[in-house]
Amino acid sequence: MAVHVGLGFTSAAHADQHQTDDVKAIETLYAQWRRAVEASDIDGYVEILDSEVRLMPPGAPAIEGAARYRTFLGPVFAAATYDIVVDQYQTIEVLGDTATAEYVYTITLSRIDEGVEVAEGALTSDTTTARYFDVLRKSTDGEWRVWRHLWQNFEAP
Repeated sequence: MAVHVGLGFTSAAHADQHQTDDVKAIETLYAQWRRAVEASDIDGYVEILDSEVRLMPPGAPAIEGAARYRTFLGPVFAAATYDIVVDQYQTIEVLGDTATAEYVYTITLSRIDEGVEVAEGALTSDTTTARYFDVLRKSTDGEWRVWRHLWQNFEAP
């Protein structure tokens, strides 16, 4: 059974307690991720990633694996700080040990060092609004991790 979760990640009435706990764990994961981004905390960011994560930024090559993702983040956080506004949570669906999350964030960056060259795929606009789609999977230790991460930039309505 899939748990469909609407605005604010509120669980559906028919969801059993286990699925509700999964949704809460995923909510916690995203809160941790946002804190890590805003604090430029590479360890905190990578902690929520599956070891086989795949970042698929629009118009850029994929970054595969947590180790490569970590390397990618070094110049990203050296170049700017980031502020995230949660515009909308659309859905979380939990299907056993796999889940999907769809959400809209507006990310504002404040440049620290214009001379730092960031890798292709990093956000470079002062403000970016995007619709994100993630696939998460539950690790062997029972923790949710982001396995696939992609987004589409768009103008906010």
